[in-house]
Amino acid sequence: MKTTEFFNTLKTHNLSHVERDTGVSRQALHNALKTHNMKLDNLTAVAKALRLKVEFTPVTNEENLMSSLARLGAPLAHSKDGNLSLDDCVRETLKFARHDGVYETLLPYVLCLNVEKLNPLTLAASAFTANQVNVLGYFVDLANRFHPSVKFQRLLKLLEPAKSNEKEFLVLSTKSQFPELFKKNELALEWNLKVRGTVADHLNRWDKWEKSLKHS
Repeated sequence: MKTTEFFNTLKTHNLSHVERDTGVSRQALHNALKTHNMKLDNLTAVAKALRLKVEFTPVTNEENLMSSLARLGAPLAHSKDGNLSLDDCVRETLKFARHDGVYETLLPYVLCLNVEKLNPLTLAASAFTANQVNVLGYFVDLANRFHPSVKFQRLLKLLEPAKSNEKEFLVLSTKSQFPELFKKNELALEWNLKVRGTVADHLNRWDKWEKSLKHS
C-alpha cells in the first residue's frame, strides 16, 4: 500500500477509536492526515490498529540496481552496497534493458554466478508480469550457453511457450535502420529479438571475467 492509500484508509476510520486503540493523540492523527507525515512509532501503532504492517522496500533506481549487480558479482566500478535481491535485480534489469545494452552483458553473467539461488518459478513470474518473456528468455539462454544448468533449462521451459512472436529490437539505437547489423545473433533471433553483437562476443567476454575473478 502506498503512502497516499494509507492515509486515505486512515481518513475513513473514526479517529476517536484510532486514538483509543493506539494511544496516538487526536491532534497527531489530524496533523498526519493533513501533512501525510507521521512519526515511525505512531505509524507502526496506527498501522497495527488498521490491521496493516509497516514494511520498507529497497529503492529501485538504476544506481541501486548497478550496486546490487556489483554485489552479486558483476565486474562494475560501482560500490557493492546495493540492497536488491537477485530476484529484484532480474525484475529491474528487465525494465532497464530496453534502453541500455549493458544489461545484456551483465545479467546472464550474474545469473551464472548465482545459479544456486535461482527460483525458476519466481523469475518466470517476473517476466510474465513485466511482459518481458522474450528478453529474460534470451538472457537465460545466454547464461545456459556459458554455464549449462538444470535450473536454466527449467526456466527456459517455462518461458518458451509464452514468448511473443513479434520481432522487436532489444535496444533501439541510431543503428536500427541497418538490419544487417542485427542478423548475426541467432540465439536472440530465436527469441524474436534483434540485437547487435554475437553470442561468441559475450562468451569470450565472460570467459575473461571468470579468469580474472579466479586470479583476483
